[in-house]
Amino acid sequence: MNKSGSDKVIFFTAVCGRIVVAAAVWLALCANGAAADEPFKMPANKSPQKIRGEINVWAWTIAAGSLQKLLPLFNEKYPNIKVNISKTGWQVQQRLLLSLSAGVGAPDITQLLGMETQRYTFTGELMDLTGVAGQYEKDFVPSTWQNCLYNGKLCAIPWDFGPCAVFYKRHIFKLYGIDPNKIETWDDYIAAGKVIFEKSNGKTKMFHLPTGMLFEVYLILIQQNGGQLFDDQGRIAVNSDKSLQVMALLKRMLDSGVTVNDPLYTHAHYASLRSDSVATYPMAAWWGGTIKDYAPETKGDWGIFRLPALEPGGLRASSSGGSVLVIPDQCKNKEAVWAFVDFALCNTRAQIEQYKNFDLFPTWLPAYKDPFFDEPDPFYGGQKVRLLFAQDIEKIPPLNRTKDWPEGQAYLAQSLTGWASRGMGEPEKMLAELEKKLCRRLSREIAPTSLKFTRKN
Repeated sequence: MNKSGSDKVIFFTAVCGRIVVAAAVWLALCANGAAADEPFKMPANKSPQKIRGEINVWAWTIAAGSLQKLLPLFNEKYPNIKVNISKTGWQVQQRLLLSLSAGVGAPDITQLLGMETQRYTFTGELMDLTGVAGQYEKDFVPSTWQNCLYNGKLCAIPWDFGPCAVFYKRHIFKLYGIDPNKIETWDDYIAAGKVIFEKSNGKTKMFHLPTGMLFEVYLILIQQNGGQLFDDQGRIAVNSDKSLQVMALLKRMLDSGVTVNDPLYTHAHYASLRSDSVATYPMAAWWGGTIKDYAPETKGDWGIFRLPALEPGGLRASSSGGSVLVIPDQCKNKEAVWAFVDFALCNTRAQIEQYKNFDLFPTWLPAYKDPFFDEPDPFYGGQKVRLLFAQDIEKIPPLNRTKDWPEGQAYLAQSLTGWASRGMGEPEKMLAELEKKLCRRLSREIAPTSLKFTRKN
């Protein structure tokens, strides 16, 4: 989902603004909540025609539009289920917390940001889908499935995903003699940016890297590098050698002189799509929808190459963004509700329709075998970009999300911005201070892999 349509990547300021209210509601939920005793199971051999009812779905903008467009197909199979789609902003998540806390007022199905799923699964107020969807585990991108689990129960189903690559303007690369196939590492990428900057007499920079939003790039890079903010037991794991490698790379990027400091998702960011001021955009697959929305006249001039690796031979894949669907346990018509979620997310035809019409990159792995993935895309000069995004997607390490992930991300963002404003010195000190702050503010233990324990003074 593109940023303008679904706000898939949350602005740091918006995250901070929600923390206090969300924390109060979440504490109330924890006091009330206990997960359902038994996972839901569909009755055996019940025909689709016999499943009846009216269900309500909350989703935002493009996501809601994609579900709405699926309804004719869905009703061919389930003619007696009426689905009402309510189009909202991503603030719907705050409304959901309040409804879960009250025990009434929640929709039958709602969309959530993938990175915030644990905040809701932890409440015990979501339907246990293990009995109906556990069979699909191997059919979803592994890094998206993990964060749908809580205490071994499946409480959400992955929807779309944001595999990352680099969008580039073909005419700029051709004009300055840059071969995208020779860019294998981030240092190669920086070097290419310097060539473009010098040959354009400083008119064209390589990419946007605003110092106030470094956390977005940091998260892409730390996932690519196999690092974590929290380990798989929820302990603080940010202070690591892998984090130091990422910090060193961020410093090289900022020191290179080829980055633009304009904030992301602003007029200046979008306007650069239609000019020669910026050559490339290392972004998720959903960014393609943004380009088509803001610069449709550039069709054919775009190409995509794989995300550069941190070192030669390293992983050239990562992700940013993504969403899930969940079913509040207070839902009354569970058969009809599961029928719709199953049809929309665990169905190749439905997933391809959503990708084809709304640029929602599927997490449903069988969809990648559909002929649509092998078709050339005229917007990208006939390049087979869908296969490129899917390459090595199963190797992307999961980021361990916790119930307090948004707070942790906010503290990470603050620390990175402060580090950049102070001249990017002593990254070891910044990570150690961030580790202490997370420990104090989130009441979490520090992982034994921390540099605090593994490095001697």
